[in-house]
Amino acid sequence: MHGPPEAAALLAICQELADAADALTLPAFRQQLEVRTKADGTWVTSVDEAVERTLRSMILDRFPGHAVLGEEDGRQGPPDAPTWILDPIDGTTNFVKGNPVFATLIAVQVDGQEVAGVVSAPALATRWDGLAGGPAHQDGRPIRVSQVAALGEAEVAFGGLDHFTGSGRGDGVIRLVEATRRQRGYGDFWNHCLVAAGSTDVAAEAAVSLWDLAAVKVVVEAAGGRFTDLSGQRTADGGSALSSNGRLHDEALALLAPAGP
Repeated sequence: MHGPPEAAALLAICQELADAADALTLPAFRQQLEVRTKADGTWVTSVDEAVERTLRSMILDRFPGHAVLGEEDGRQGPPDAPTWILDPIDGTTNFVKGNPVFATLIAVQVDGQEVAGVVSAPALATRWDGLAGGPAHQDGRPIRVSQVAALGEAEVAFGGLDHFTGSGRGDGVIRLVEATRRQRGYGDFWNHCLVAAGSTDVAAEAAVSLWDLAAVKVVVEAAGGRFTDLSGQRTADGGSALSSNGRLHDEALALLAPAGP
């Protein structure tokens, strides 16, 4: 292969991988599952592991020179190669508890930039996708972020609040709550996908990993939104996330800033 496939071709392959993942996750949902606790305290099931193994094999069979980074089995492949980033089940706790808010996240980085991403939530019967520079879709329908221009009219969604308090941003959460009209706690991938679809206006998480964010970053940006970590850097690898319709981003960042010494 003389170079990476074009982004649209990569997105089509992401869709194939998502189909394969859904075929494993949906039949197992609300069935008896064997659950283990990982070293970081999070849960994992044999379904998480089977999805990642399956997708990893599909990718490397087709692109043996590419790299794969997955939540369960780490990185495999050359450091400078196009890299597929996998979260086999984002929301494993939801999956185990019978909550339909879980998804397989698939993204591709080329030269360190996310160029294509798919978020597939089979128990919600919905799927989002995006290409760097646009467009973004939900179930084949084009989506765009909201046009809300004032925090006082905005809805904000938060991930786990304990991560905000643990990182010194608890007061920032209160400030953002007081500045916005509605607050919700959708969590995981869903809050960012709702931002992309214009259904909520801002979403914030204080403790997340690259595989949690790479695919949703593509979708949010493809839908016209803005995606940074909580320090304001445009990255999916900063350990935190703020997605927005763009108009509200800087003000939300300022409110969430940790207290000074």
